[in-house]
Amino acid sequence: MTYRKKTLRIMSPTARKVARLTGELDSVSRRLKNLIPDIQRLDLDSKALFNIEATYKQKFGDTSVKVGPNDAIDFDSKENE
Repeated sequence: MTYRKKTLRIMSPTARKVARLTGELDSVSRRLKNLIPDIQRLDLDSKALFNIEATYKQKFGDTSVKVGPNDAIDFDSKENE
């Protein structure tokens, strides 16, 4: 909750700092809440990309691939280059 300028002036310096930190906490939590749909979409896209890659490797004879529905993509590996 944001405080009015008049209310902040009446507060002691310590209370003012706490009020500002509370406002910043609310702002950060709101931004994180707004990121959730983007993270969900990226997670689905990542799983779909992994499934496409695994299907391609299996279809064209690369039998070394072990496919699991919850396997993660390793973006740091040199294999993806």
